[in-house]
Amino acid sequence: MKKLFTLLLLTTSMICFGQNKNFLKEVSGINFYGVDYSAAKVFGAAEAPEEFRIAFARINRLFITEAKKYDVSKKLKVKVNEISLNAVDKVNQDIDLSQLMTTSADYTLSEQDIKRVVEALPIQSEPGIGLVIIAKLLNKAEAYGSYQVVFFNTETKEIVEDWATGGKAKGFGLRNYWAGSIHKVIDNL
Repeated sequence: MKKLFTLLLLTTSMICFGQNKNFLKEVSGINFYGVDYSAAKVFGAAEAPEEFRIAFARINRLFITEAKKYDVSKKLKVKVNEISLNAVDKVNQDIDLSQLMTTSADYTLSEQDIKRVVEALPIQSEPGIGLVIIAKLLNKAEAYGSYQVVFFNTETKEIVEDWATGGKAKGFGLRNYWAGSIHKVIDNL
């Protein structure tokens, strides 16, 4: 039953994800900020919360060190003006580790939660469109990471478009395992 539910959720999220990309035709370029784990929860994992904080920083570095594999520009067919990881590095470093783990596999973020995460990003206020991937639940029991892909006005932090999505986690080691889910999210862009 859980596998059927996960498959249904995955299929639905892929359908929803591809529906609203038309607005990108009017966008000349975006600023990409990486993956924000500040509101994420981890379910069913044996690793310590501090290990996750280190892995989160290392996952974001993949957008620089393995740029061809983690190329959001290619998948979105829009120019990325800048990859700036400083904002997500800051909020990810400030995660309250005592709140990272959860005993609920049903954890998700509301629209208000997503809005608060975007508003908390410490970025310069300038005209343009930003893109951030917000992690919601890293479910080790299901080997699945759920995320929200969010496009926002970098001047006002108003959300322009956002899509719920996720990906199967796979790979050896904590960083690679959860980076596998991010890679799947990017593939689905």
